Amino acid sequence: MAVTKPRNRLVNFRVSEDEFQSLREACETGGARSISDFARCAVLTTQGGKPESDDVLRLRLALIEEKMGEVDAKLLLIARMLRDTAPPSMMSAGAAQYS
Repeated sequence: MAVTKPRNRLVNFRVSEDEFQSLREACETGGARSISDFARCAVLTTQGGKPESDDVLRLRLALIEEKMGEVDAKLLLIARMLRDTAPPSMMSAGAAQYS
């Protein structure tokens, strides 16, 4: 992909070791290509301005997909717990699909 707007300006700020680890984890969770991309997207969207690219949307979508995966995993766990503890007559069709 060609760069239509080269990024030639530098913004620098310091973080603690704990903050850096949190930033790294958030970057991995969000699916950003780098900490720079993650920080750029976060700063641009928190100012209420229009993002420069689709990177912000991709990052948000990745976060939503991750959360949906967590919800699905929790529903699966709940369904298994219900299956293992409830009499068969109490199993609903909705819970049965997760077993």
